[in-house]
Amino acid sequence: MSQWRATGASSARRKMRSSYCIGLLVAGVCLPVAVSAAQNPPFTVPRIITPVGSAQPEPGVATEVAPPWQSPLVAGKFDEALARAADTPWAQAYVNGRAAERHGRYEDAERLYREATAGQPGGEPAIALADLLTRTGRREEASTIWQTLLRTGQAQRTGAALARAARAAQALGQVRLSNSYFQTAANLAPDDPQVHARWGDLFLEKFNEAEARSSYETALKADAQYVPALVGMARALADSNPTAAEAAARQAISIDPEQPDAWALLASEAMDASKRADARAALEKVLAVNPRHVEALALSAALAHIEDRPADVTRFSRQALALHANNPDVPRLIGERVARMYRFDEAVRFLREAVTLDPENSRAQASLGLSLLRTGDEAEARKALDTAFAKDSFDTVTYNLLSLMDTLDKFVTVPAKNLTIRFHEQEVAVLQPYLVPLAEQALADLSARYQFTPKGPILVEVFPRHDDFAVRTAGLPGMIGALGACFGRVVTMDSPKARPPGTFNWAATLWHELAHVITLQMSGNRLPRWLSEGISTFEETRARQGWGRESEVLFAQAHAAGRLLPLADLNSGFAKVETINLAYQEASVLVAYLVEAQGDEKLRAFVRSFGEGLDDEAALTRAYGLTWATLQPEFDAYVKQKYDPVAPALTEIDDTLPGRTATAADWAAFADKHAGNFRMQMVSAAPLLRLGDLAAARRVLDRAATLVPFATGDASPWRLLVTTALRQDDAVAARRYMEKVLDIDHTAAQPLRQLVAQARAPEDSALRQRAAERLIEIDPFDAAAHTALGELALARQDVPVALRELQAAVDAGPANPAEALTSLAEATLRSGQRDQARRHLIKALETTPRHERAQELLLQIIEGGTSGGGQAR
Repeated sequence: MSQWRATGASSARRKMRSSYCIGLLVAGVCLPVAVSAAQNPPFTVPRIITPVGSAQPEPGVATEVAPPWQSPLVAGKFDEALARAADTPWAQAYVNGRAAERHGRYEDAERLYREATAGQPGGEPAIALADLLTRTGRREEASTIWQTLLRTGQAQRTGAALARAARAAQALGQVRLSNSYFQTAANLAPDDPQVHARWGDLFLEKFNEAEARSSYETALKADAQYVPALVGMARALADSNPTAAEAAARQAISIDPEQPDAWALLASEAMDASKRADARAALEKVLAVNPRHVEALALSAALAHIEDRPADVTRFSRQALALHANNPDVPRLIGERVARMYRFDEAVRFLREAVTLDPENSRAQASLGLSLLRTGDEAEARKALDTAFAKDSFDTVTYNLLSLMDTLDKFVTVPAKNLTIRFHEQEVAVLQPYLVPLAEQALADLSARYQFTPKGPILVEVFPRHDDFAVRTAGLPGMIGALGACFGRVVTMDSPKARPPGTFNWAATLWHELAHVITLQMSGNRLPRWLSEGISTFEETRARQGWGRESEVLFAQAHAAGRLLPLADLNSGFAKVETINLAYQEASVLVAYLVEAQGDEKLRAFVRSFGEGLDDEAALTRAYGLTWATLQPEFDAYVKQKYDPVAPALTEIDDTLPGRTATAADWAAFADKHAGNFRMQMVSAAPLLRLGDLAAARRVLDRAATLVPFATGDASPWRLLVTTALRQDDAVAARRYMEKVLDIDHTAAQPLRQLVAQARAPEDSALRQRAAERLIEIDPFDAAAHTALGELALARQDVPVALRELQAAVDAGPANPAEALTSLAEATLRSGQRDQARRHLIKALETTPRHERAQELLLQIIEGGTSGGGQAR
């Protein structure tokens, strides 16, 4: 594996990007920005426009009134638009051209657009003609028209004309100018939805989804039925909020039932949710109207590839390329869709084909670079991304990925057994001794259990900044809920410093992602998401007590309310923000049931069967002799047996809470009134603690813990019980609650810190060891945890472990560096390294000159002589 040194080419690119005017466009003026942070996109525009509905015409500036046929035309009502254009021959030709294009009669559309353009040069027909020529591969002809549109818009200076000029500048690759003209057009015509929708399209093309959504929202404020803005909004929301994206697309279809872009988006969303029949139906809707629709044909080819129908892949691809034989968008769309199915090696083949068809196409080069990163081929990825950036320096994803790769150049690479692990230089000293052995153990254990050795070395990259992880994973910052990702041979994850301590357990995350490595490779990257996530979460529970159960209360609540996802629809639960956490836990419970009922061998057979191209139900039938319909009642009975005991406590209750002036007695009475309800106990506990009634709070929390003993995280009564008992000076009870937290809660940092500090008696050694080890899983930069493990190791005469832990305590940045260095010196002296011990002590005294223990130990070394080796007196 490459050591990720910067090449001469990448160094030159970095110089170009640092001096090149990229990034911040303010009213068309480019201001240089720092390029070191990947989360700062290179295309950001403040929205300095007149609010919709408050337009004030500028003196001396002409306005362009929207013709009466425009509204029905954008709604797909061609007959109505034609009727309204009866008195304008060029408009009739334009409307007929749009209708012809909608139905795939591109030759007729071109003829009609030319006729309309002759009567209205520089208007909307010219936009349509140039777009059509571009899509059919006649870019030089299109370029002439775009240049004419640019000059016309500059001369006319109306909002609509400048918006057309902006669209022309966008097509000609003049992004700054395009943005500047859209800015001015939006001020001149703040109530024109077309201006804002097209501006949104520019942002979306450059992957600035936030600004795109803002533009579409402005367009929809001007006209809530404006179909292009609804379709644009659906595309802008597709990755971040699929439910909202689908709603926007369906709203567009309710206005224009044959809207092809909306149906294509619904097909893509259905593929993401593994609803292939729905995807096929949506694509058939498009192709029934326009059998030559390129995107629908490309998506049909992608679906055929996903379903292992090679003849159909060839057929649909040829049909899509019939209009433009060298159209790189056809294999690019196929490759991008295949990549969303995690079949990255196959995606790379399609994307290389796209680049071969048109090496100048920056979008194809960027997509190839992203997929190559996901296969771990960073050298080739950098080449593709550098090429893409040279063609289009405003593509946010390309910019982010290249900035991220510059950051990765500074990471430290650590080889391990079938692994290559990369750490930030400031974290490697603390993380390496723990993460590397755990990764090796996870791969070994999981490989043995699944009887499969993955192709490696597996690349693991650990990021101290969450946005760097997000960019490495998806090209854009965000992914707030994600902790790690696996692409088959590449794992990316947040380091413990990427989030506040107690937010997550990095060790459980690593184990989860490495389980994905096994199952994805074992199935040829064809595992449905529900099974992949279900196995990984289930394997967490197998690996360590307390892991993998953070959503168990959510699952039990859904069971009590009758809101569990139907198994046949479980995969789609991962595509919705509102159900994804439930889907993770339900998938894990389902895998647990399958293993408990029929064992690991059948689970292995189940996973392998997907590599043969079987779909969910066929694989289920082969491995288990079941269908979704027969499995559902079995699973229901299992869940009922396991979670019915807590269902009454998790039943939703509709009751008015005590008001702001309520006393502790009021809250205690309210909790007693609903003594069998978990949520009402937890709701009551917080005000009781705030009001200082610790006895009542503890009684209520004890009741909650009895009702749902497995509650963890923010919903856990056990954490609050620790706090309450400590405030009551009840050390015995606090200790008991801490031990319970240790058993069930794998992210509870503060109670574990308290337990490590308290459990100092010799008989508590095993407990203190467990607590400190769990604390390191949460926060390996907690120096006290390492000190505790070092002290325990010294007590049992395990000097090598003591040295490792006490060195980690120093590297973690302790609150008292002199004390940590002195403890390290003591262990170093025991190992016979007298000179090294002396150096540690001198450093300690440089930090705190009057540190008595360091002074005494240094005096012992001096009195005992200065040579290395031996024991101090």
